[in-house]
Amino acid sequence: MEDRTVIQGPLVLPDAVIPEGQIVLEDGRIGAVHDRPQEVADLVWQDGWIMPGLVDLHIHGAAGRDAMDASVEAYRDLDQKLLEVGCTAYLATTMSGLSEELWPVFDAFKAYLREYPNTGARGIHMEGPYIHPQRIGAQRPDAVRDAVLDEVRGYHERLGDLLKRITVAPERPGVKDLIAYAHEHDIRLSAGHSNATFEEAVRAFDAGVSQVTHLFNAMPALHHREPGLALAALLDARVRVEVIADGVHLHPQMLKMVARLKGPDGVLLVTDAIRAALLDDGIYDLGGQAVRVESGVARTEAGNLAGSTLTLLGAVFNFHRFAEVSLPFAVKAASLVPAVAMGFSDQGALIPGYWADVALVDGRGHNRLTFRKGQLVFDGR
Repeated sequence: MEDRTVIQGPLVLPDAVIPEGQIVLEDGRIGAVHDRPQEVADLVWQDGWIMPGLVDLHIHGAAGRDAMDASVEAYRDLDQKLLEVGCTAYLATTMSGLSEELWPVFDAFKAYLREYPNTGARGIHMEGPYIHPQRIGAQRPDAVRDAVLDEVRGYHERLGDLLKRITVAPERPGVKDLIAYAHEHDIRLSAGHSNATFEEAVRAFDAGVSQVTHLFNAMPALHHREPGLALAALLDARVRVEVIADGVHLHPQMLKMVARLKGPDGVLLVTDAIRAALLDDGIYDLGGQAVRVESGVARTEAGNLAGSTLTLLGAVFNFHRFAEVSLPFAVKAASLVPAVAMGFSDQGALIPGYWADVALVDGRGHNRLTFRKGQLVFDGR
């Protein structure tokens, strides 16, 4: 029997909002998109917007769960919580860890996918451990190390094509070989937690590094004589940059600058969320370290920012407001751009033939309904 749902209301497309549009979800895909109603709708949505499901390339956890928990239950609960806030696809992000700590995480992730094949988890993003020891941020110092290709090869053999992305400091020993290996095996590399000079960053981009992790955070500040990684990324059209639009990691005017320099195809909105997201202030574990959350801001005992408690939907509306960009620009930065960046060719936009991942958001910016592959998976009306 045909699985079909017709939804009517304001559609957020990659470059426009259709005020009175209609979308057909058919057999898990988007069957049609109309700029005006063509048939009687199963669902009419007027107070808000109909958006593509959001895609988060950098999220550690939420609602008490974390990718480093290394359990099927943790991944299951995280997936459900993300559906509640309109995030239908994501990369589970690990912290820098010793090999004996990372192996169980990878095994649990694979076990989770076997048990829950319809999850939104698309793979693993390793944030570290091959980063600069002076730019660790909230990472554990004892877990940070130089890149060894045999070690990386072992992780890749364990995960296969589930190893999607690695954040590295491109100037560190061993990373040059890692870049070549990653390029050969379709693993995306992102420069971050780095002291790279402008010249070192350009060489990394020339070699195939195509993304930058949480731009401006855990890297040298812009300087008129030593521009560094940040300016190299802003000036290179090949490179997409992550930003955390929570009003804490970056000043709103910095977000505006990033939007103007990178344009609607170069910005990746991410959360970098930790297990404290969607919970109250308190003390939480992050990669084996205690972090304190006060007024929604997470910091280590040393005072370093420790991820965020942001949701990706919150990031969309913050970016829309702070950077003074259109809603389609902001939504695209959290859906189609990350999907394209990772090679997810049929996800992240309300386009016929794409997966029917859809979020229905009310006028206050709260997600109320989520469809994944055409199935209603969250109803918060």
